[in-house]
Amino acid sequence: DPQTHLKDADHFWDYLSQEPESFHQVMILFGDRGVPNGYRFMHGYSGHTHKLVKKDGSFVYAQFHYVSKQGTKFFTQAEADKLAGENADYANEDLFEAIE
Repeated sequence: DPQTHLKDADHFWDYLSQEPESFHQVMILFGDRGVPNGYRFMHGYSGHTHKLVKKDGSFVYAQFHYVSKQGTKFFTQAEADKLAGENADYANEDLFEAIE
């Protein structure tokens, strides 16, 4: 609610029901995949369509999908709950350590 800044569950469902492009994300969100084990073990998708323009002015529209070469790994809900209380920065730390 813009006036009170309180959450309204109907707003969430209204958005999803009126925006068909959200269907893919809803299937991921409410699927049985679980909580990703960090950024390295999850696929990524651009949330928007991008316009790629060549020097000659021609263009194409594109969406990007990033597929993890390491595959996907997930926490159980119990593991995710425990980790959230112990190290909320787990995903960032894991990615940094993997790069270093």
